[in-house]
Amino acid sequence: MLERWLLPLCMASLALPASAAEWFVEAQYSDAAMLARTAGLFQHAIIDAERRTLRVDTDDEGIRRLREAGMDVRVDMPATAALRAFYEPVGGVSSIPGFACYRTVEETYQSIDDLVLAHPALASVEDIGPSWERTREPSQGYSMRALRVTNLDTAQLQLDRPRMVMFGSIHAREYTPAELLTRMAEWLVSAYGINARATWLVDHVDFRFVLQANPDGRKRAESGILWRKNTNVIDAPCSGTPSSFRQPGVDLNRNFPFHWNVTGGLGSSGVRCDATYRGPRLASEPETRNLVAYVAGTPDADGVYRGGALPDRKPDDAAVAAPDDYAGLFFDVHSYSQLVVWPWGDTAAAAPNGQALQTLGRRIAWFNGYTPAQSSDPDFLYTTDGSTVDTFYGVLGAPSFTIELGTSFFESCTNFESSTLPLNLAALIYAARTAHAPYRLAAGPDAHSISLSPSRIIAGQVKQVQVRAIIDDTRLSTVNGTQATREVSAARASFALPPGESDAIAFAMRADDGVFDSANEGVFASLPTTALAAGRHLVYVQGSTADGATMIPGAPDAVFLDVIDAQDGLFIDGFEQTAR
Repeated sequence: MLERWLLPLCMASLALPASAAEWFVEAQYSDAAMLARTAGLFQHAIIDAERRTLRVDTDDEGIRRLREAGMDVRVDMPATAALRAFYEPVGGVSSIPGFACYRTVEETYQSIDDLVLAHPALASVEDIGPSWERTREPSQGYSMRALRVTNLDTAQLQLDRPRMVMFGSIHAREYTPAELLTRMAEWLVSAYGINARATWLVDHVDFRFVLQANPDGRKRAESGILWRKNTNVIDAPCSGTPSSFRQPGVDLNRNFPFHWNVTGGLGSSGVRCDATYRGPRLASEPETRNLVAYVAGTPDADGVYRGGALPDRKPDDAAVAAPDDYAGLFFDVHSYSQLVVWPWGDTAAAAPNGQALQTLGRRIAWFNGYTPAQSSDPDFLYTTDGSTVDTFYGVLGAPSFTIELGTSFFESCTNFESSTLPLNLAALIYAARTAHAPYRLAAGPDAHSISLSPSRIIAGQVKQVQVRAIIDDTRLSTVNGTQATREVSAARASFALPPGESDAIAFAMRADDGVFDSANEGVFASLPTTALAAGRHLVYVQGSTADGATMIPGAPDAVFLDVIDAQDGLFIDGFEQTAR
């Protein structure tokens, strides 16, 4: 928190710029009802329940709305100066001024094309429908695009390969989400065959990225305009200026069909100029319809969604949980607030799969250090309706999460590169490791720190290698509540396939101290290698805990074992080897 807080805002005596310049403010609220009435009006807010404060960047109109709600509003002058500096032109650059680390829409699309061209066996691209502006004029706007990353050759033989779908920057001025997901896709492809984790994930998970989920709005935001919504000025006209609190357009993340407009105005707004305007009807926007069709497909006569990236396994009874063997995940990545959140957003009641969602959310938050919470938790968030995560959980049963990156829209490239990017890559990669059954695998321990000795061998000359790992059930965020851990009860290793897959041949591992009696155990096993052909082989490790007689497996991980042909001269572990 900044120490220099701040000057009371005297609206009567302070002359504001004609352009309705932005301010970063802290507003004091008296109770949860006051917070609920106001927080949903803003693009994002950082809520401190202990101090009963809401921090948000807004303009004079937004400040007026806060004061009308009875809040005491103070300006954070250092943060305001940083906010305005962000939108100052730098070196004559008109697109994302001064922030070379964030790609424009066109640069993102070019990166997709480059990736597909360079790696056609691992990446493909699909147009999923026109943006709002393109529906009005074919020469304007964008075709929305989805990038697929997986082993395309073997995917034809694995129709049940789990899919992990991720949206970036559905709110236009949130620069970091699209860039994070673009970097993730690039890492998966470029590290394939080099990094064991990237290789096994690409071989066994079907990644789907909608990197720019609001391309029309994002194009507006790239010029320095504080734009959140899409650019529908026909159904959502507004007399406000593009740089003000009052803007035209529809908030796409309030326009999704599940539980649209069910909270009496607390979770979205019916006022066209408001930041959270939900649209004139559910799924009114082409962007929303494109995204729903891509992820869920379309409902048949029985109401079952078919043809989307994720399967529909939600029971007809909304109070019944989706099956715990659901394969696949959905993420909508936003900024800011440093949160990992899950359904529901429109009610304080827990979702039917609430315990499993909470556990997976706490696992993910362990990696990025963010606060895990249900989306409607009043200590950190506010009510939302018609959102992406509620829709894809509500209609499909898919494990669905929002990650709120960083601490500001105008995050410096230095902070993005050094903190936000690596922490959230690690979080999303952990989630991908659970993709075969997220509700189940998140309940089990994490396998990490896997090593082989030796890690390279000559084919036929070494009979076995030793694999070591740590099986850890303590990797759970305790930022917002604690959760019981279990003692590790078993661990297994396997070649080629993760131990939990039906065709895998698994080998039991032993605890380093001879007994499984801790939530964090070192484990080892000797694996036979005489039958391995020359080449690069994946060695997997997976640990389990137990709930009575029920084994609870966790997320697996893998390392490479290199088997070298005996006819080749080579170096193994730093020493020259001679074939005999």
